[in-house]
Amino acid sequence: MKLIALFFTASLLASPVFAEDLCTVNMQKLDDMMATEMTMAADIKVQIEDLRMQAEKARSAGDLETCGTHAAKALQMLEAPTDEG
Repeated sequence: MKLIALFFTASLLASPVFAEDLCTVNMQKLDDMMATEMTMAADIKVQIEDLRMQAEKARSAGDLETCGTHAAKALQMLEAPTDEG
C-alpha cells in the first residue's frame, strides 16, 4: 500500500515538470521550424502565429499544459503536407 501511495505522489510531483518540458520543447521546435520555413501560405502562417501567441500567453500565465497544447497544434500545422508541391 505504501508503494502505491509513493508512486501516486511521485506521479503528481512529476506532472508539472512534464508539462513545463513539453511547453519548452514544443516552443523551441516551433521557433526553429518557423525560422527555417521558407514557403507557407499566408493564412496558415497567420494561424500558426496565433497559436504561438496563445501558447506564449499560457506560458506567461503559468498554464504550461495549455502552452504545450497550442504549440503542438502549431507544429502539426507546420509539419502537415501542403498542396503547393
